[in-house]
Amino acid sequence: MAKSYLKEVYSGDTNDSRELYASWAATYDKEVQKNGYVTPKRIANALKDVVTDQSDFILDYGCGTGLSGFALQAVGFENINGLDVSQEMISLAEKKSIYKNLKVFDPFTEIPVYPDQYKIITAIGVIGAGAAPLKVFDSLFTLLPQNGLFAFSFNDHTLNDPSYEKKVKSCLSQGHATMLHKSYGDHLPKANLKSNIYILKKL
Repeated sequence: MAKSYLKEVYSGDTNDSRELYASWAATYDKEVQKNGYVTPKRIANALKDVVTDQSDFILDYGCGTGLSGFALQAVGFENINGLDVSQEMISLAEKKSIYKNLKVFDPFTEIPVYPDQYKIITAIGVIGAGAAPLKVFDSLFTLLPQNGLFAFSFNDHTLNDPSYEKKVKSCLSQGHATMLHKSYGDHLPKANLKSNIYILKKL
């Protein structure tokens, strides 16, 4: 029987989870899909409703094996680039033929994207417990141009830490962004997990 990583990832050290994701890569899709992983589809549908030009390039940050890119492609987004810290995950994403470009990077260095390169950045199931730290929120948001869109999610484990929602509220209250979409719904329903999804428009 294949090892289950879900519980391990939410209780692990988030400073550098590359080893865990490298080990999980081969069974990742099967495990999360078995648990009904739906957050990528929810974000893709929400983005489709607010994006005027679906030909705009999207940066799928933390693209993993490509499930998020697959959801974006399914609703009509074709120009998607992926970025992840795991070579093992990226190698599997390449086989799905979704992304125009895929790149692996070291999370302890700067994100290899220049400011205003993308009008849309997604971080689907990426920021929070067991994954990227909260500082990634600021790093990605800073890269967007004015009127750029940031689509992301916080699952229940992440929402248990009030600093994540506080970060979003601070971004809004300081006039840095406006909220185009926020909803709470299924994340991994068969694991009894839900998530908030958000789309912010940079002001």
